[in-house]
Amino acid sequence: MFAPTALVVINIRLPKTTKMKIFQSQIILLLFVFVLSGCAELAKHAESVKPTARLVDTRLASIDFKQADLVFDLEIDNQNPFAINLAGLDYDLTIENHSLLSGVAAQGLVIKPASTSTVELPVTLKFDDLSKLPGELWKQDRFSYRLDTKFVVDLPVIGNYAIPVNKTGELPVPKLPDISLKGIQVRNVGLKSAELVAQVEIDNPNSFDLSFSNFDYQLNVNQAKWGQGSIRQGGSIPQKGSSTVEIPVKLDLMSMGQTAYKLLTSKQPVEYQLKGGITLDTGIEMFRNYSMPLDISGKASLFQ
Repeated sequence: MFAPTALVVINIRLPKTTKMKIFQSQIILLLFVFVLSGCAELAKHAESVKPTARLVDTRLASIDFKQADLVFDLEIDNQNPFAINLAGLDYDLTIENHSLLSGVAAQGLVIKPASTSTVELPVTLKFDDLSKLPGELWKQDRFSYRLDTKFVVDLPVIGNYAIPVNKTGELPVPKLPDISLKGIQVRNVGLKSAELVAQVEIDNPNSFDLSFSNFDYQLNVNQAKWGQGSIRQGGSIPQKGSSTVEIPVKLDLMSMGQTAYKLLTSKQPVEYQLKGGITLDTGIEMFRNYSMPLDISGKASLFQ
């Protein structure tokens, strides 16, 4: 025969504080599991509803010897059946790996459902700002740039979501030509008048050719007006080269007096001031017919 089996039940009573701590730990564990699963679901949701973005075009809106105005066309594609708000467009422009410009643009734009929208990002690069960067970038003929952008879109449930887009390229650094009066050639001196030619030298420090036209001038010598005029047909200046422009001047010695006559016959260096303007053409698209004002002064020699 089998002996009867005895069932022993041990009842352990825990203090209420211990039960509460165990209960709280279980709640925290459940919340942690729920958050993890929720984050995974949100990540999957973000991947399924996020729009795509790309840079479709880079345009040089304008450029001169002071700044370059760039326009980056960024395209964002929303294939969802609902509209998406563009909360912001963060951008950072680096020059030769040095950050130069950054900011936020295009806030509050609504991207329509099942459509593609183009966002224009205008960026103005002032060439003087290159001198603030390490090294001597402002002396270079060209420089490389990189534009890093982030589309920040407001997705349902998820909130703000960043979509990165970047672009690299090169830009020239235009430099103003150096203009000076090298000398004044005296070709004919009479009792009543004198004919001269002022030789103006234009140095082109750029890595591209320059052409000039519409050279308006007024020449003052020793604070006296000697002549003025305009040269409509200009010429060209090779890259890293120079060109000489001859300005014809005819003096009325009868009205100017003995002072001008003595200067012409003594051939001593004179002080000059050349004022006016000149039109430059760089040959670069969006950088044509630049009107450069002239106001230079110095000393020049008289020779025959």
